[in-house]
Amino acid sequence: MTTLRRLKLLLSAAELVCVAASLTAAWQAHASMEMSGLGDLDRFAFWNSIIALSLMLFFLLWVAAVLLALFARQREHFGSAARYWKHLVPDVLLPPVLLAAGWLAFVVLQ
Repeated sequence: MTTLRRLKLLLSAAELVCVAASLTAAWQAHASMEMSGLGDLDRFAFWNSIIALSLMLFFLLWVAAVLLALFARQREHFGSAARYWKHLVPDVLLPPVLLAAGWLAFVVLQ
């Protein structure tokens, strides 16, 4: 079962990389535009496409992590609901929370 656990943590790490990439690209896109709305539109479009790709990849990886967690639940017998939720935190619950917190912090700080 350690291979399954490693796969779930690998998916979680890939999701966190997507979160970091989307936030970095958002920062770069914001920096490419001036406050008057005039700026390097090609660079802005480039960084926005990076944001879109990283968010799409994040959600695809997250769906894979959810399906893997459901598969693991059918194969493993958890003693309690608390133990099951403890296994879900790094795999399924933490990456979307960090994504939302990062984007909220980005909006507040900009």
